[in-house]
Order: sequence, then C-alpha cells, then structure tokens
Amino acid sequence: MKNAFASILLIIIVFSSILAQDDIAFYSQKALRTQNRIYNPDIKTVLIFPTGYPLEMPVISLNSDKTLQLQFDDLAGGVKNFQYTFLHCDANWEPSQLRMNEYMEGFDSDEIRDYKFSFNTTTSYTHYSLIFPNDRIRLTKSGNYLLVVYLDSPTQPEFSLRFIIYEPRVIIQDVKIGRAHLPAYMNTKHEVDFTIRPVKYKIPVPDRDLTIVILQNWRWDNALTIKQPRNITPDLLDYDYEEENLFDAGNQYRSVDIKSLRYRSEYIADILYLADGYHVVMQLDRIKAGKPFVNDPDLNGRLYIKTEDMEHSETEADYAMVHFSLPLGYPLAHASIFIMGELTGNSLQPEAKMIYNYETMRYEGSLRLKQGYYNYIYVVANHESGAGDTSIIEGNFWETDNEYTILVYHREPGEIFDKLVGYYQSGNEYSPKQ
Repeated sequence: MKNAFASILLIIIVFSSILAQDDIAFYSQKALRTQNRIYNPDIKTVLIFPTGYPLEMPVISLNSDKTLQLQFDDLAGGVKNFQYTFLHCDANWEPSQLRMNEYMEGFDSDEIRDYKFSFNTTTSYTHYSLIFPNDRIRLTKSGNYLLVVYLDSPTQPEFSLRFIIYEPRVIIQDVKIGRAHLPAYMNTKHEVDFTIRPVKYKIPVPDRDLTIVILQNWRWDNALTIKQPRNITPDLLDYDYEEENLFDAGNQYRSVDIKSLRYRSEYIADILYLADGYHVVMQLDRIKAGKPFVNDPDLNGRLYIKTEDMEHSETEADYAMVHFSLPLGYPLAHASIFIMGELTGNSLQPEAKMIYNYETMRYEGSLRLKQGYYNYIYVVANHESGAGDTSIIEGNFWETDNEYTILVYHREPGEIFDKLVGYYQSGNEYSPKQ
C-alpha cells in the first residue's frame, strides 16, 4: 500500500511539473482564434448553453425570445472588469466582412456584471454568468458567432466560445442516420443522409450558394463540409451519398464522476487531499480498439456541474486535479493523444495533451475540474491535421450512439456573409412555418 501511495504521489508531481511548463508555453500565446479556446490558465469551467438547459447545445433562433447563458470561474479570485463582444463568422469560421453595426444593435461590447464568490471550497474562485442577447446587445443576423471575453482588448482575450443563431428558412427532412451502406465501412462508420426542401425560400444555384456542415457530438474538429447536392429538383435537394457523408463511428464516451470528493465513484482509484488541494487519480484506462463493443450509457461528450457535498453547485462545488493514465507500450510517432469532450471545449486543447512517461509506459495527463460529471474520449491527432482520430485508442463501432447536427448555410448572390437557414439536431427538426 505504501509503494502504491508513493507511486501515485510521484505521478502527481511529474504531472504538475510537465503541465506547468506546457501552460507557460501555451497561455503566453493570446492571439484570438475563432475556436473554443481558453487563453488564461486561471479561467475554468467555461460553459455556454440555452438558458435553463445546461445539457443542450449553444443554439438559438434569430429574433426569438430565447437566450444563451455563459458561465465561468476565475480561480484568481477577486472581481475583474470582464468585457464581452461578438464576432460574426462565415461557414468556415473565418471572420465575415460585416461591420459590427451590421450584425449587432446597441453597444458593441459590454461588462459582465453578474458574479458570486465561492464558499466552503478549498479552491477559491469567482463565478461569473451572463445571459444574452439582452437589452444592451442584440444580434441581428443568423450564422456562426464567436463570443469573446477579455479584460483590456478583444485581441487579447481571456477565452472565446462558438455558438450559432439560425433562421428557419428550409426544411431538413428524410434524415437517416445509421450504419454505413458500403460493405467496406459497415462495421466502423456512420452514414448521415438527408434532403433539403426550400419551401418558399429561393436558392437559385444551390450547388454554388449553399454550404452544408455536419457535426458529430458537437465536435468541430471532424466536421464534414458538403457543397454539392447529389441530385437537384425544383423542390428538393438530395444529399443521400455513399461516402461523402461518412463519419468514423467512434465509441461510447468514458466518464469521470466527481460529484462527491468524499468517496470513490466508479473508475476512480484514489482521492487525495494535498497541500495544493484535491487530487483524483483515475483508474488506468484501457485501449478499446480491437475489443468487443460495450454499450455503456453516456452523454455524448457533455458534462454537468454538480456537488453532492454541498447545496449550491455554482459556488460551493470544489475543484480537483484529475489525473488520467493510458497504458501504451510505446509512444506514437508524429502524433499526440488528447483528452476530448465538452470538458475541453470539444476541441484539441493544449492543456489536454497527454505526455508519454517512459518509466511507467503510459500516456499521462491532468485537468483541473470542478465537481460534476464528465464525459471524455481519447483522440489521436498528427501534427498536420486538426482532426482527432478515434480509431487507435477508442476504436470505431457502428453500434455507437452518437448525436449529429446538420447546418445549412446560404450566401445569397452579392452578399458578404453566410446565413444559417437550416438547423437539425438528432431527433429534433427545426423547420419554417408552411
């Protein structure tokens, strides 16, 4: 037992040293990216969701009474004058050519005024929240948006988050999501087929003016972009392809349950309280690729904040450094392993990059997480591609239960921005009135 405890402490010390070096290198680069990205290591648990629905995706319809809610913690504590603004982007997440006053009404930036201090926690923090659009800033165009939170200048952000606003002009219908039809991909890929009906909305040249983007579990790194319909009729656009609309099916997400730090939940090897706070040591994860599929229930990568130890989760949930280990006999050549899920903004975050430990023959990584329940997967990314590959660690199984999002962007002739005129989320169709 003493040897095991000593090994755990050694892992924690090594993790902390490596991550501190990585943080210094990464967080010194604060140039704004049009991505889900945290630029300040003191900013944690950055969440955006439809107000009142923390497990839903950050999507609202244009000119509706629906709003989005932003929440985040500042581990530096105190009160800061956080400002926010919005950047309109095209279908490829490049800044659009619109001026601010062409997509915003009211102020072009504003202060985040709603904050609370943590209470009864070993890690002190200030919890901030914001609801928008609001009476100070309104958004007047549909499309892709980047929320930018900063202190002095939006070009030196604290963090940035993606969200979308749609205007239902077309109907996305006949959606079929399931096992790929081609024999070569039947066991490892999912196929997403659908048609688009413009109703009364005019799209004179759809193969030129439309851009279709399909997301898997709200991941932008492996999004599919389709420009050409397979077939065009006066009333229908057909996107029933054989290969262009295939996703690696991946596997069910793994989970971290730290709603309580008083007992070890499933998959947790140990909970330690050290001089710098709580440490949660996860059990060794296993390679799932090549193993039989196990249908473990999951949240498709989501998270929710909850403490069972106190009453108010927003300000009484504590933080813990959670340590992950993935045994592998050798380091991958010209590639890196990342922890991915909503806990990393569903993107390849430098702080979520695993480091290979030659002594233990494991990939190891740590994330500081607030009490709650988290989904995650391991993805592999080479140094040239921005997409995470699930095939090496998680495997790809057609039985995997994923959620898919279909986005229809339209750039009218002569326009300088992309409207988002169609939105579909697995099981829910958002359509114009007929």
